[in-house]
Amino acid sequence: MPQRLPRRSPPHPLTFAGSGMLEFLALYGDLYRDPILTALAAGLGLGLLGVYVVSRRIVFVSAALSQTSALGVTLAFYLSAQLGLVGLLAELLAPTLAILLSTLVVFGLVWLGERPTLGRDALLGVAFIVPTALVLLIGPFIARELHEVEAVLHGSAVLVRSSDLYAIAGATLLVVATQVFAFRAFVFASLDPLVARTQGVPVRLLDALLFGAIALLTGLSTRALGALPTFGLTVLPAIGALGLNIGLKWVFIVAATTGAAAGVLGYLVALATDASVGASQTLVAALLALTLRALGWLLNRRQRL
Repeated sequence: MPQRLPRRSPPHPLTFAGSGMLEFLALYGDLYRDPILTALAAGLGLGLLGVYVVSRRIVFVSAALSQTSALGVTLAFYLSAQLGLVGLLAELLAPTLAILLSTLVVFGLVWLGERPTLGRDALLGVAFIVPTALVLLIGPFIARELHEVEAVLHGSAVLVRSSDLYAIAGATLLVVATQVFAFRAFVFASLDPLVARTQGVPVRLLDALLFGAIALLTGLSTRALGALPTFGLTVLPAIGALGLNIGLKWVFIVAATTGAAAGVLGYLVALATDASVGASQTLVAALLALTLRALGWLLNRRQRL
């Protein structure tokens, strides 16, 4: 289970309005370091992968994987409560089930979704609707952990564990390293799969790796941040970056940077206003995306003049 706030919590950030948030973080930075770094790492990785999601018009993949991961975490809470699981086993159960269920969805998308009688849109619809309904059905049976379910769905100010930070940071580093190593192959297979197949590019394998990376980072981020900010940090930074008339490589860099900034700034906004963390991160990502789109429009208009 996520670590709870200590009984003697620090003063509310609003009490530092006169001296500023920087002084508050300087005094209590150790307490909020892990959540901030986790949001940064998750936003960076999700923002990078989001470019593929948006450009390939598979935004619903991210939504479906977020809800599937939320179901995995909710099932972990239910099983832990019913079986009395504690310690390391209980800690590992949530991310394991989230990643396992997301991987099953990825398997369906890559290998089963190409059948004429069952398209990817149908699989995505099932993967979104069924987990959402199951989370709502299972929630009342774990009333003692109902706040945990709310945190999984919408995000929470509850402190992120160090293990979440290490897992998400490791997954993000793996995603970045993979993209650096095989960037052209992933882009070729994603944007022009028919021509890529004729050139001998293993499109199905690259799709499996890409969807697997999305499933991995989505599962871990949903456990730490919640389904709402995970989906928002995947889609919104990419929408903003794709509005800029820049090279494709820079689109990925801008999207990743925007995702990281939205994760951190959203957490700080929630900390300062006592608002929902997930909603704050999502709205900050939307504001940054809107700013990038407006900047892109202005630059294009200036070039035409």
